[in-house]
Amino acid sequence: MNHFPSRIAVPAACLAAALLATACASRPQLQRHDDAQRERPSVHGGMIARPIALLFAGMDVDHDHVIDEAELANGITREWQATGTRTVSALSLTEWSVYALGDADALPNHIAFDRNFDGQVTEAEFRARLISEFAQLDANRDQELTRAELLIKAPERSQSRTTSESGQRPSGGGGRPPR
Repeated sequence: MNHFPSRIAVPAACLAAALLATACASRPQLQRHDDAQRERPSVHGGMIARPIALLFAGMDVDHDHVIDEAELANGITREWQATGTRTVSALSLTEWSVYALGDADALPNHIAFDRNFDGQVTEAEFRARLISEFAQLDANRDQELTRAELLIKAPERSQSRTTSESGQRPSGGGGRPPR
């Protein structure tokens, strides 16, 4: 009787099982932040919160899921104190945007705060802009923001704009010119 196939079959089966276990247990590599920004999945409907809404939600100090005018006033004061000065350059306000809104390009941006376009943002301008944003979100005009008012309908986006059928980005258009 030939035992040659069984001597190979057992180690081969063990090797295959080990490879399968390794493949199942391995995690995908983490993407760099830049790549993660570009490769976010498309949003297909639903509801989303603007960065300013996230800021307002953080002002809900009594955790009742409603932001009232007193919480807004106190929240604006805390946010302004975080800038550390009486006035701040409009461009320096981008640092606050990264910290408070999550990104330097989040809206409202530094230009929206500088009402007189002098390159400086005062506490009054800062306060006026945040109060204006609050009022825009206050759908029923009751001077309170509920979680429902903090949400907006997500834009419908087609995944075909960012990737082709094969999952690859379309060639041509933006990006670097060919060499």
